[in-house]
Amino acid sequence: MKIIEKYLIFEWLKWFFLCFLVLYSLLFLQLLNDENALLNNTGLVSILSLFVIKAIDYITWLFPISCFFSTLFTFSFLAKNRELSALLSSGFSTLNIFRPILVIALVCCVLTWFCQDTERLVAWYEGENGSKQFKKNQKFYSFKMRLNSANRTWFFENFDKVSGLAKKVHLYNYDDHGNDLFRIRSESGQKTKKGWIFNNGNFLGFSSSRGIPTIDKNNKISWESIPEEKNKYSQTQGNTPKYQKSFNEIKLPYIDDDPEPFGLLRISPKDLNYRELNDLIECFPNPNSLKLTPYRLRSAQFFWNAPACLFAVICALAIAVRREQNSIGFTIGLSLIWIIVFYMLRIFCDAMGKLGVLSEWISTGIPFFMILIFSVGQLWKNR
Repeated sequence: MKIIEKYLIFEWLKWFFLCFLVLYSLLFLQLLNDENALLNNTGLVSILSLFVIKAIDYITWLFPISCFFSTLFTFSFLAKNRELSALLSSGFSTLNIFRPILVIALVCCVLTWFCQDTERLVAWYEGENGSKQFKKNQKFYSFKMRLNSANRTWFFENFDKVSGLAKKVHLYNYDDHGNDLFRIRSESGQKTKKGWIFNNGNFLGFSSSRGIPTIDKNNKISWESIPEEKNKYSQTQGNTPKYQKSFNEIKLPYIDDDPEPFGLLRISPKDLNYRELNDLIECFPNPNSLKLTPYRLRSAQFFWNAPACLFAVICALAIAVRREQNSIGFTIGLSLIWIIVFYMLRIFCDAMGKLGVLSEWISTGIPFFMILIFSVGQLWKNR
């Protein structure tokens, strides 16, 4: 590696880490203020651990911004100190000057992609440090799960996705015509590999074409057949239970409904990591549901954050490297205009994505490609 390339890399990395540290420190101070983290972590080691763990969460979003500003400041000061002119007059082409910075940008793209799975990285860090105090909350509270294909509706007061334990569970099962088959109201429920187990509750069975659901001696649901004449008579009685029993335990081995995707819908898309977003999109019973639109959009934004590091570097080069000599103030002002244009375009495209006018990939990719095309055009013009 040439001395000039080492110098350029050193200058770029210096600005990169400074930009990342400043931006992240502001976010971290806001975090401490919002969550009163200092009250819960009084030790210096705890605060430093929290600082590192939260940094992992923000890498995906701060790396592209840091790449942009580090490139902007590096080449702005090179131009101000006449170093860039000296390099060009010495026979260095712009491609040779840009090459080490572009290589580092590609490395940042890889790191950004790898850091999308923050849950695994945080788990590794906590395992290395023997601490679980920053473990993410794994419980979902007060949500409904409607499964139209299975004719079932669930209500949960809370559900722990790690243990599979639910509190205050209500299960309503219907036939194909929307009539009640049975209802279960229990203090708790446990999702296992062999279905659901309910504890301490009340069971209601309704008359249907299959008969009346009851609880047998094995604590499972069985169907008690009834004569056709009585069944027709009972169906005219309205929604009245024909069987009622309190229970200590009921086993439903044929039901394997997973509440986690519905619980994730209770959380804002911006508060979910990349893995949780993909789990929700892949496991949700109705993949075409409009409820998934903002979550698909957020997942696509995660994806574009990786190549955004390279796009940001190219954009900054187009602003900082120009034929005419410009002051640093002019360069910063011009970069602010580019940033405003980019985010206005992004807000507009995101709105189109949420409305379903554009797919999540197109709506999130348009701002990046528009800026990339314009940046390449500016670099070609100023070559």
